[in-house]
Amino acid sequence: MTVLSRFSYWRAAGPRRPALLLALSLLAAGPARAASPLTEETAAAMGSFMQVCAAVLTGGDSLAAARESGFAEVPAERARAMLRGGRGRVLVAEGAALGAIVLILSDRPAGCTMRLQRMDVETAEPLFVRLAERVARPGLTVTRAFDGTVPVPNAAPARQISYRISPSAGAASDFALAFTGNADPAAGTQGVFTFGTLAPRRP
Repeated sequence: MTVLSRFSYWRAAGPRRPALLLALSLLAAGPARAASPLTEETAAAMGSFMQVCAAVLTGGDSLAAARESGFAEVPAERARAMLRGGRGRVLVAEGAALGAIVLILSDRPAGCTMRLQRMDVETAEPLFVRLAERVARPGLTVTRAFDGTVPVPNAAPARQISYRISPSAGAASDFALAFTGNADPAAGTQGVFTFGTLAPRRP
């Protein structure tokens, strides 16, 4: 059995990464209330997700960023099932409140997915929206593509929001950024964040 490494990214010594600081600052800007450990860990995990998966957009080393965030890679034979026939790496960590955290870095097309066993869904949804909309800048357009619910086997429907991120006209493809949250205790995974490339643009 693989022992999950401690997810202590937000407690690590040294300067914090910009995406994590943005997540925590957006959390602080919300309604005044005492933040529970689950709320704090949810915000920290989202900051880590944005930092690691930003490498997909910028061409950086997402695997190295994941390791710096406290994730440990699982053996290839165990990763195959989660990659579903694709190529990539699977890393894991654990939060005291979040439980198991799985990070999937896929290749061809490049993508990044984080799965949280538990999550503060009430905090995560508006925080995700603010993080996603902060991505927009000159030469990078962010458009909400979906906002609704999706069915979940043996649990209540989950909330899902996705955005299409479109770089400048010369880019080969657009990107998708998505959030799925389910507060139902029956849901085995309460939070899923996904970032990846879409089909190549047509000429």
